[in-house]
Order: sequence, then C-alpha cells, then structure tokens
Amino acid sequence: MITLVVLSLGFPAVPWMFGARWGARGIWWSTGFAVVVLLCLFPAVFETACIASACGQGAIAIFVLAPIWIASAVLTVGSATVSHYSYKR
Repeated sequence: MITLVVLSLGFPAVPWMFGARWGARGIWWSTGFAVVVLLCLFPAVFETACIASACGQGAIAIFVLAPIWIASAVLTVGSATVSHYSYKR
C-alpha cells in the first residue's frame, strides 16, 4: 500500500523527465500515459498490490487511495502545463 502512495506522488514528475528528453511532445505523451495509468489501471495495480501483500483491508484502502490517485492525475496535468511553458523558453 505504501508503494501505491509513493508511486502516485511520483507521477507529477513524469512530464518533467520526458520534457527534458523529448521536449513538448514528450511532455504531453508522457502525461497522457500517466493519466491513463492513474485512472484506468488503478484497479489492476491496486488488486496486484493487495494480493501481493495479503491485504485484508482492501475495501477500506481503496477509499483512501482512490482520491489520492485522482488528485495525482490532476497534479500531473498541472505539472505538464507548467513544464510545457518552462521548457518552451
């Protein structure tokens, strides 16, 4: 579960890493990929982590982690916007 929280906090850094390498195109491609992973693959990632850690509190944890991942998706898009304008200069 801690890995899922740490992973969600790392997603806003993805546009900066790809922007440094591939410019504006890399920023938006990586942001799209990160948001798809955050929002669409969350149940699969959560289930894998829950099975791996023998988590018996899955229903409680999903209500705690889902808002964190949604906020991380919003922060990733905001980070991409800031990154886009800072690399544009």
